[in-house]
Amino acid sequence: MRDRREVRTYIDEHRHRRQSNKVLHGHPSPVFWLDRNVSVPAVMESRRHAARGVRKRINLYVGTPYCLPTDPERCGFCLFPTEVYRDRQQLDTYLEYLRREGELFRPYLEGAELASIYFGGGTSNLYRADQYAALMDVVRGVFDVPPDIEVTLEGIPQTFSHEKLAAMQACGINRISMGAQQLDDELIKASGRKQTAAQVFQTLSSCRTLGLPVSVDLIFGWPNQTVGHMLRDLQALVDAGLTHITHYELNVAGRTDFSRNRRHELPSTEQNLEMYRIGRDYLLSAGFTQVTPYDFQHSGPLPSSYLYEELFRQPFREDDGQLVGYDAWGWGFAGISFFFGTPHDPGWAYINQTRVDDYFRDLDAGRFPVLRGFHYSEADLRLHLLFQELQSLEVDRRRYLALVGRDAVEEHRPVWDALVELGWATVDDDLITIEGDGAFYLPLIQNALAHDRLDAMRRERRLPTAVAAPGEEALASARDTTVPVPAARAS
Repeated sequence: MRDRREVRTYIDEHRHRRQSNKVLHGHPSPVFWLDRNVSVPAVMESRRHAARGVRKRINLYVGTPYCLPTDPERCGFCLFPTEVYRDRQQLDTYLEYLRREGELFRPYLEGAELASIYFGGGTSNLYRADQYAALMDVVRGVFDVPPDIEVTLEGIPQTFSHEKLAAMQACGINRISMGAQQLDDELIKASGRKQTAAQVFQTLSSCRTLGLPVSVDLIFGWPNQTVGHMLRDLQALVDAGLTHITHYELNVAGRTDFSRNRRHELPSTEQNLEMYRIGRDYLLSAGFTQVTPYDFQHSGPLPSSYLYEELFRQPFREDDGQLVGYDAWGWGFAGISFFFGTPHDPGWAYINQTRVDDYFRDLDAGRFPVLRGFHYSEADLRLHLLFQELQSLEVDRRRYLALVGRDAVEEHRPVWDALVELGWATVDDDLITIEGDGAFYLPLIQNALAHDRLDAMRRERRLPTAVAAPGEEALASARDTTVPVPAARAS
């Protein structure tokens, strides 16, 4: 956009609209991931070439596709690809296919340095207690797993148990992320989940007994939720001694039940903004520090580590004077991978098959189970890096300039001028800092930053008009700049 006034007009036109996937952002949206002939050997050769100048480490994401059935489907709002869970045999079969995919990648990734491991969903705590050792053995079949590495498992309250948590810990899982959504037993029924607040606190008690760090996700903007409901939930978690709380706005998009049938029960965007402000201020008053628009952490007896997410927000870092690049490999059904290359010789992003039968079929044929991907240009990678750094609510201008050879302010001067005028950002010689309501509107800020590039990409693309296939709705529904990163909040 040409000037501050044009940016202000754009923001004023869009600030009252709901933004989808507000927790996880990247550039470009998978709407623009159009290459259906991604060569994994070529991507791996590109990564090997990049590693000559940049030390490469991997954030490993291992997905499990299955979720408990709910009515409405997919908890009423989830757009991420999943399959309905029926029995243990599905998981035994899936573990075997994970091994097969690992064998295909082993010649390329064996010996690669792991930075962190994240088991996500679907629902990764559907496994029985005795299956977690097998899950970790799948990973150890490809990688050397350091004894002190952060290993996170994401799950839902009703499928945790003390026995499972002890088995997870015994095989090397050392952090739990629990997607509670709501603590109010009546409100949670809107999702069709059969969970209770008691299950949340039983899990927290088991984690305390075992010495397992745990974080909890809560959603605001829920059907029929009031500020009072929200504050009671937050206070209950604070009183329980939580050191990390993710408090994010309900995603409403696509052909989900909440989007199609329950909009009249949802708070407006203005009411959600007020909930955001009140929730943020309460957590800050309780001693928490805001580390992203929706993540709040507190010091406590157990570490408040969130390394996987932190590294994803900064894919290139200095370590003892050496530039380190943090790629992300999405292993399994619908896994999303980012092999970034270098800032001046960018690499690829791609997504695995989003229907489990297609994932199995590719592996049965000895093929890499890739659905489609995107080869970054330097301009697109710069936007992705800027988006990710903004998730931490500030951009180090000098570091960004040294990394990509461009000044983040001068490259997008009209946007920053408009944001400063709105009180959503401050800019000085060292930092761009997101302030006030800017954190709530960060997806809109990102859309403004990418506006001209996205217009050009829309002109270039030639997408079919057919309805997206099942499992691709999360990709097709993304609002241009929103892309689910591997730690997608599907639980």
